[in-house]
Amino acid sequence: MIELSRKLLLVLLFLVSYQAYASSPLTEHTLAVSQSMSAFYMFALTDGDKRYEEEYKHYFSVADQHLKTYQQQEAQFAGELKFKWDKLREFLAFEYVEDAGYIVSSQMRMQYRQYLNALYGKLSSSINSETNFQEQLILILLDVEIMSARFFDISSSVTGPMNLSSNDLIIDPPAMAKVLAVKLQKLIKSSATKPISKNLKLVNRKWQFIEDSVINYKEQSAYLLVYYNKGQISKLINKSRNVMAGT
Repeated sequence: MIELSRKLLLVLLFLVSYQAYASSPLTEHTLAVSQSMSAFYMFALTDGDKRYEEEYKHYFSVADQHLKTYQQQEAQFAGELKFKWDKLREFLAFEYVEDAGYIVSSQMRMQYRQYLNALYGKLSSSINSETNFQEQLILILLDVEIMSARFFDISSSVTGPMNLSSNDLIIDPPAMAKVLAVKLQKLIKSSATKPISKNLKLVNRKWQFIEDSVINYKEQSAYLLVYYNKGQISKLINKSRNVMAGT
């Protein structure tokens, strides 16, 4: 009886924390930019599969919306981001070359990469280590999407990881993956409901399946598997968020 009461109390606390916490527009913008990058480079890797073109354009729009909301909260930094994002969006396009496929200019690739670097750097400096359960779910999803975005960036590049600069190392997939593993285990143990615990165990399994390829840029030809599984991870985490919200 006591154990049941304790679990009910935990559920109530998680539900209250869910209502009290709304992921920040900057977090959501960064998430959408990461997802757009993965889809953008998947379009090139799949020789112009229209599904990925629809996806990256969708995520561009989502990123726009969240950036607009962020401007209402932090006008100065958001204004700087908007200037960079609008300029980048203007040139985010492919050139089709016969026998070579869809080509991205090295300058545009570098600017896209630098923009994500800046977003991640800003978030990393502002995230409180004592975050609640709901925040941790979002941050796990964000880490997976950012690491995946870097993987697709490298996989679609002729030079691979060779052209990464020291500034690009602010996104350090091996280090991020170690932290992610610890966070996931803590969340699995502290899950108040079986559905959430089950979802997170599946997230952990799917991440372990693609982790080595993603963080070490191995098996770059496995991009279809990586894209599919990171998409499944996103669905599972969002499903857990909905369980907490009671929807």
